[in-house]
Amino acid sequence: MKPATKLSSEERREAIIRAVRKVFAEKGFHGTTTRELAEAAGVSEALLFKHFPTKESLYAAMQVSCNMEQAPEDVKRLMALEPSTSALVHMVHFLVARIVLGRPPCGEDPVLLNRLMLHSVMEDGDFARQFLLRTASNWGPKFRDCLKAAHAAGDLVDSPVPPGVRTWFPHHVAVMLMINHLPAEPTIDYGESREKLVEHAVWFCLRGIGLKDEAIKRYYNPKALALFTG
Repeated sequence: MKPATKLSSEERREAIIRAVRKVFAEKGFHGTTTRELAEAAGVSEALLFKHFPTKESLYAAMQVSCNMEQAPEDVKRLMALEPSTSALVHMVHFLVARIVLGRPPCGEDPVLLNRLMLHSVMEDGDFARQFLLRTASNWGPKFRDCLKAAHAAGDLVDSPVPPGVRTWFPHHVAVMLMINHLPAEPTIDYGESREKLVEHAVWFCLRGIGLKDEAIKRYYNPKALALFTG
């Protein structure tokens, strides 16, 4: 029998961080004990405390780990697009589709991420806040540049809603649709497939951020964009 490979201190630390995500996701920070965390990681509490002196330090390390996840290649391609009306439509569809269909634009497992976010907002909100700050730093400037490009092209109507608010609203609409579909039986029956709901939500969001109907019809091709979204 081949002996198990001994993990280095750094490898063990990373293994613990990944293992405890599920426990934190299921019970939140306050509902989780260090014994449960150690059991999930397959280590003793003593070894757990050797790497992380407190539950708070382990939770903080998990936050950093989630926020450092490498962006998938399709996200990188999206962010490389030149600011334009077409890119704006692409971004909204990509964001809504990834969230509603359970494939968020990050490397994290969607079920764990959703639970971590929900538990966080029901507690101190720190995990959700840090995760969304990362989203804002990457997504926000690009989105606002696309809004400016769409306005310059005559595709965007003037709006009293600030660009920063318009940047977040498509995300919030998509998140609520995703939450509705977390139970096996959705809390609201829209009478539509998730894929069709994505299309409706994208139209709703594009109009909401001020894009003209002619521009939406010109640039929004759900079937073509679905090939990119995956």
